[in-house]
Amino acid sequence: FCFVFFFFCFFFFFFFFFQAEDGIRDVERSRGLGDVYKRQVSTQSTWDTSMKKTLRKPTFNRFNDIEPAKRWNLIAKVVKVETVSKIKRIDADPVDIAICKVGDETGCAMILLKGPQVAFAKEEKVLVLRNALSKIVKDRVRLEVDIWGKIEESSSAIKTVNLANNISDTEYEAIPVK
Repeated sequence: FCFVFFFFCFFFFFFFFFQAEDGIRDVERSRGLGDVYKRQVSTQSTWDTSMKKTLRKPTFNRFNDIEPAKRWNLIAKVVKVETVSKIKRIDADPVDIAICKVGDETGCAMILLKGPQVAFAKEEKVLVLRNALSKIVKDRVRLEVDIWGKIEESSSAIKTVNLANNISDTEYEAIPVK
């Protein structure tokens, strides 16, 4: 008796429940679970007016504040363009890269520029780096502006760059976590 009751409950649940959710019992043919949600009343007009976000102004940091594995907003002057070259990506498409030394009055660091960012690799140019990532590459800190960041030219002036405080010269050691 227990087996028959279990089989009946199982059959009832899967057969009738999924038919109702899938819209099989409707007059028009169902295209899946999405139809259940398509028939709901849209509240788009109230969503647009009440959910608008105001953007915050970015807070800019200095080079002496930079720590590894974090994102930073910086205003930096290109001091030296180390290398500009082409490399092949994994899909065999060539991409331009440039490694530059950038900094401000408090310090400097190395930055990797890829693709269209290489156009900014000119000495004495002042750049605004938004959401730049500080990575550890070969035990040293390097900045990179990836798809989540933005790089643009700045009208502000940086007179001198502190080359003595190069954060890319500091060596970091990976310590295994136990």
